Amino acid sequence: MNKKRFNKWDLIVLIIGVSAAVFGFFYMNYNNGQSTGGKMHKPMQSPIIFVSDQNRTSAAAQHLVTTASRSGGSVAMHIDVLANGDIQYNKNGNVKAKQPIIEVNFSDRTKTTHEQAKSLNKILRHLNHKYDYEQYDAIGFGSGSLTVFTNATRYGAAKNGMRLQHFISVAGPYQGVKLNVPPLKQGQAGNQNQTPVNRQNGVRNNNQRPNDPQHPVQPTPEMMQRQQILDRQQAINDRHPSYAELKRLSKKLDPHTQVLNIYGVVDNKSNSDGLVPASSATALKNLVPSKNYESLRLTGPMAEHSQIIDNQISERIINRFLFNE
Repeated sequence: MNKKRFNKWDLIVLIIGVSAAVFGFFYMNYNNGQSTGGKMHKPMQSPIIFVSDQNRTSAAAQHLVTTASRSGGSVAMHIDVLANGDIQYNKNGNVKAKQPIIEVNFSDRTKTTHEQAKSLNKILRHLNHKYDYEQYDAIGFGSGSLTVFTNATRYGAAKNGMRLQHFISVAGPYQGVKLNVPPLKQGQAGNQNQTPVNRQNGVRNNNQRPNDPQHPVQPTPEMMQRQQILDRQQAINDRHPSYAELKRLSKKLDPHTQVLNIYGVVDNKSNSDGLVPASSATALKNLVPSKNYESLRLTGPMAEHSQIIDNQISERIINRFLFNE
């Protein structure tokens, strides 16, 4: 029986093949190690950070978190920013998921956007240091949109330790909110010369004539109620940065951040979602490079401020934007 002789060319081919495989292995690990500071390569995580409306996590926020978790995200952490500035992190095992969902709740409703943005900076630096997150997506609902935008433009990737990839603004009041203020009846004046701040330039306009001191008008209950609503509206808007400031900050937004703006119009008469006028929400367009901006206008009863996130259309668009569905 003849034995098959091992040809020297077979040996050469074998050596070349093994060498190529070994070289390829070390080449890939070397390159991956370079991109992570010498560490072995691991899939890049992109946490989805949700900052809620009116400084509290709402039922709408819970709905959005549930929706995102069905589409590929995993609820991983709930963060509470306490009134004294302390931050509590309540996490679970999903912090290592590919797209962990992190809820941020501000318990003190009197904090300004600047104070919230500063707290968000602390949170992002903690997440970067603790979990090696290098990039994130953010969803801001209502005033939470202003917090996300202000943080991204005041601190940026260098100070946050994380780069903002996608930003979804839902009903963001970039030029302030407008409550449902009853109109003055004919002949009523009262102390109605306290007008809201102009969100374009941050200046309070006051062009109404003062009351005649010789013929003072006694405020009626309706007038007092109207003034209370105006005062509440002013208090809300005073916590937010003026549009002029947002415009200045916008120059520092990461030029690669993709932005989706979702807003509502309940009816053409109000041209508002009941709290945020369409003109206020769409003012975001002038704060973002046009090539990075897209928007979704919702109409009808489900476009009301508290219902926007429950809207099935916005749900599908958010999923497409974040998860490429």
